Amino acid sequence: MQVPITFHRWAKVVANKIPYAEEYRQSVAWKTVRHRVALAIDERTNSGFTGFLRLPTQFEALAGPVVKFLTGTAMLPTVRIVVMGCSNGAEAYTAASVLTARWPHAELVVDAYDIDARALEKARTACYRADEVFNNKIITAKFVEDTFDVDGNVYRVKERIAARVKFFSANVLNSDLQSRVGKCDILFAQNFLFHLDRKAAARGFNNLCSLLNPRAAFFIDGMDIDLRRKGVMKHHLLPLDFRIEEIHNEARRARAAGWPYRYWGLEPFMTFTKDWQRRYATIYLKSGDRAS
Repeated sequence: MQVPITFHRWAKVVANKIPYAEEYRQSVAWKTVRHRVALAIDERTNSGFTGFLRLPTQFEALAGPVVKFLTGTAMLPTVRIVVMGCSNGAEAYTAASVLTARWPHAELVVDAYDIDARALEKARTACYRADEVFNNKIITAKFVEDTFDVDGNVYRVKERIAARVKFFSANVLNSDLQSRVGKCDILFAQNFLFHLDRKAAARGFNNLCSLLNPRAAFFIDGMDIDLRRKGVMKHHLLPLDFRIEEIHNEARRARAAGWPYRYWGLEPFMTFTKDWQRRYATIYLKSGDRAS
């Protein structure tokens, strides 16, 4: 029995059969158009892949200019961080470790959420194998030393860090997200929105913005760039001008291979558009009076 061809499969066949001059196929213009096709037709599948200190320069921004933006000083008296789509907990523990190392006496709360019960169970153990820690090839020795107690192949998050992190179940697409999660000073929501269809991703982004305090920072890598740009403009979020190109290129280590043929691929850094900071930033600021 012949299997009916789906629209996505048909569109891929057509796109791949269109004749192009080889030099045009290698141009940024063609690749940009081809990626738009991928965004429209590629089937999206969820992934729980994550890593510790995945974007090191992002976490430099967290410990430096983000804290200064939130507090008006280089000190960190108290802060609530929410990590959505936390997977096995690597990003939540990374944020807690980086800030604990800088301000060990700060009142730091990290609440992390996911829809995958097995991932949450893993995260709560605070215990990882060496391959789970070192799947990020540029992780630093200092971060590993600051974050883990090591016993052979077992890497256990240090108690003073793990005690600051709690894990809960929540769905970013639910309309009651704000009442379930509450407000936060810093929000991480990375590398899962681009696995959703575009309408769902836009709805999820709007729900996420409802979690931000009047003065807050939003870390949002791993979303279709055009949707992210529209979303941050709609919610009046400003890009943090801190080593944007470097952070973008760190993200491309894992995603350059998918561009332009897969939805998750990430384009090279280009500055010919006047709002390139808004386009390529992964950290956005909401400016207002800080909630008490």
